[in-house]
Amino acid sequence: MKTQYFAIPVLTISALTVMGTLEASTKNHTRGGDEPLRGPDVVGLYVGGYGDGFDMTLYGQEDDVRGFAFGTTSCNLGDAEAEWYGGTNRVPVIAQTAYRLKDGIFEQIGTAWLKHSFCAVSEPGCGDCQSTPCSTLGIGCADTYWAGLNADAIAPRSAINAHTGYYDFPFTIAPTGDSGMRGKLHLKTADIDPLLNDGAEYFVECQYVTPDDAEWGNQDNNCSYKWMKFTDSLYPVGLSSTQVEQSAMHGWKFFDNEVDLRPLRVPDEGLLEVGVRVHDLGNGTWKYVYAIHNMNSDRSIQSFEVPVGDCVTVTDINFNDIDYGSGEVIDGTDWDMSHSEGAVKWSTVSYDTNEWANAIRWGSTYTFWFTADQGPNEGELNLGVFKPGDVNELLHLADVPYCPSDCIGDVNGDYLVDVADLLEVIAYWGTDNESADVNTDGKVDVIDLLEVIGDWGCN
Repeated sequence: MKTQYFAIPVLTISALTVMGTLEASTKNHTRGGDEPLRGPDVVGLYVGGYGDGFDMTLYGQEDDVRGFAFGTTSCNLGDAEAEWYGGTNRVPVIAQTAYRLKDGIFEQIGTAWLKHSFCAVSEPGCGDCQSTPCSTLGIGCADTYWAGLNADAIAPRSAINAHTGYYDFPFTIAPTGDSGMRGKLHLKTADIDPLLNDGAEYFVECQYVTPDDAEWGNQDNNCSYKWMKFTDSLYPVGLSSTQVEQSAMHGWKFFDNEVDLRPLRVPDEGLLEVGVRVHDLGNGTWKYVYAIHNMNSDRSIQSFEVPVGDCVTVTDINFNDIDYGSGEVIDGTDWDMSHSEGAVKWSTVSYDTNEWANAIRWGSTYTFWFTADQGPNEGELNLGVFKPGDVNELLHLADVPYCPSDCIGDVNGDYLVDVADLLEVIAYWGTDNESADVNTDGKVDVIDLLEVIGDWGCN
């Protein structure tokens, strides 16, 4: 039997079901008729242990950094047993991360080494559990690793391909440092102290990376998160039910519905999520915030560019990455930042220069932001892929700073004079509609029609 350690929280609070239920999550996983097998499908059922409890424990402190771990419960939503062969590379690794939403900026504030799991006890709680020995997780069965188990994290993120689920075992490096900090979820005191973070919201996220789940193509739903808070920098408290099969990026959107959150696929490979939020600061400037979450792309992201018009003045360019600790081999050198050649740009060095450069690797979110003196319009974000492949550049449509159009024939304000503007003039023919009255003589007529034709194609 797997030994489990139960941590009693100093403060407890009733969990609030605010953002969905497991029932809604599992409806789409039922089988019917001759539907083919979907295979094992391992997800995070609970973040913080089992049920509505919240087991997140402080283990150590070094200077201004604290070392935590939290419990996780997995669930096999699939229709085949999930492999759990301890002491091999055919067993899941468990990732723990933490996020903060403060002053409109969503940031990852901590990352841990990975728990290399070793036994599944096939608990009830996520379906009609078909219990199996501990070398597999049965169909419809759950399995809990409390904080005391996840604190023993020995798997480096750099060793794992989260898209395929493959890793070499035994690992070639081990976590370093004092036992209270080694491999733990490192959080800076300044990032979690409530006195320094008024109004901030916090989230913890687990991610199960498991070989057979990935081999069946079920790796894109392996993240789950929970909303939580710190009563001070020592005592974390859970505030919501676990949001199953959702990354913490969805917590950002829950608290700010204006966030544009959409997936982006590295072709034939891993899944990214791109979140965009533009804040009108009310003084003739706008804050542009972009967050890129790499869920499971091994190829990773090396650069990010936001196009800006020639008329745009940009200030306060910044970004947030993550700090790898406990002897991880990934280089944490900050990205270069610039505004040149019509774009705001961030980048790290190429894969050929340093294969362990600070790319946006799986299980991490990097956030980029700046202030501009022009409002938003749709443009193409450019993401450069780190590891070489057939496609090395990704484009994603989102709001970017845009110069107002000088085209008087742009009746509908979409920054292009085309048939849509012509139809707008015809629709208001003979009226005094201000937008369609291109020459502002108080009447929409043939002169306005000619103005649109004369400006045709202007943008």
